[in-house]
Amino acid sequence: MSLVERCWMITSKFSVIAILIITGICFGVFVYPYMKKKRETALVSIVYIGIMFVLYLIPQQIGNFSAYMLGVVAAFLVMYVQDRRNIYQKIFLAVTFFSIRWLAVAMAGRMDDFITKALVFGNTIAGRQWLQYVLYAGTRILDIVLCIVFLAVAIGLINKAYVYKNDEMSVKEQVMLIIPSLVGVTGYGILQYYLNIYEKDTGKSLTDTYGFYGALSFVHYFISIIAILVMTTMFQNWKVAQEEQTGQELVLNQVSDMKKHIGEVEKLYQDIRSLRHDMGNHIQMLEHLVAENHMDDAAEYMEHLKKEWNEISPEIKTGSPVIDVILMEKLREAKEKQIRFISDFHYPGDTKLNAFDLSVILNNALNNCMENVSGENPYISLSSFRKNSIFMITIKNRYEGELNYKDSDLPETTKSGKEHGIGLHNIRRVARMYMGDISLEQENQEVVLSIMLQVE
Repeated sequence: MSLVERCWMITSKFSVIAILIITGICFGVFVYPYMKKKRETALVSIVYIGIMFVLYLIPQQIGNFSAYMLGVVAAFLVMYVQDRRNIYQKIFLAVTFFSIRWLAVAMAGRMDDFITKALVFGNTIAGRQWLQYVLYAGTRILDIVLCIVFLAVAIGLINKAYVYKNDEMSVKEQVMLIIPSLVGVTGYGILQYYLNIYEKDTGKSLTDTYGFYGALSFVHYFISIIAILVMTTMFQNWKVAQEEQTGQELVLNQVSDMKKHIGEVEKLYQDIRSLRHDMGNHIQMLEHLVAENHMDDAAEYMEHLKKEWNEISPEIKTGSPVIDVILMEKLREAKEKQIRFISDFHYPGDTKLNAFDLSVILNNALNNCMENVSGENPYISLSSFRKNSIFMITIKNRYEGELNYKDSDLPETTKSGKEHGIGLHNIRRVARMYMGDISLEQENQEVVLSIMLQVE
């Protein structure tokens, strides 16, 4: 083998390895925004590159298509082991990258084929081996650059279009999103199949015989990547519409709760007005009983008045009339269900915290507690504290079951239909309005909901 031939072989192998490494790095960049453990995303790239490098070096036993599929599957398993949340999203990421890897590299290959045939194997430089090699090395570099550009642009646009990266993906959403990728990679496989069959049967290149085949292939690969991007964008727009619908449901729930609270406040004020209206009569009656020295009757009358006053006077005073009414409702409900209700909640005055928003949090949280409290001596405990701009709410209840977190940081609910998970969703939504968040944990037979809000 001559020196120039050896240089051709080394350059060819180097370009294959370079593209392999580049695609591995791009895989890591692609999945980075979706992973919980960001630093360990590099392991996805390392495993992918390692698997592909081993398959490239060993004697060829499987085709390129199957080899790259093994590499993607191995990278997917690494993602899943590191972060077991949102498995359907990870399947989408693996399938999408597998597709855009082939499509982007094939687009670069079609452009490289055209340039290589025009410059390297043109008749004008036939016989000038070293000049051909230099031009060939240049086209290999160009092919690598084109691969980087096509992959980077595709990955960047898809990641930019995919806004709700932390949302749990359902099976239906996954199927909808991976269809364009499957169509694109299937089309690539069919085009390559006919290319190989033609070359095997005729000994000629299909793109040399029919130049438009290469152009049509390039157009198909390009449109397939656009289809993936369009579907991702449509999916995110649908998520936005879903968020708006959920927001409307939240507003309706807030209005419904507020109407209920207003009704309770009006009833309370009516009772107070009635008592005030009758207060003069009560005083006259007591004076008469005392004047007549009917002390036992006066004491009994006083006990009756105290009982009536206690029924309309709030037992819980938080600093906000709205919150007082909410907690009094829950206290009465707890007494009816024989649940011990403990409240050490204080409304943070002189802050931007709206009692309307706080009522959404407390209503949803306490409703969940009422529905799920169980065991002997059931109880619900509510407390709060403020430190500088941070306002913390802690709600505890006894629960003998076991919360099922699956792949989310919040447990699954046993409800179905429209009410599925709306309580915790509403709480988190309001908390994030105040640059905060929530957490739900189980400690032995106690469930603890913690809500953090920034109130200044």
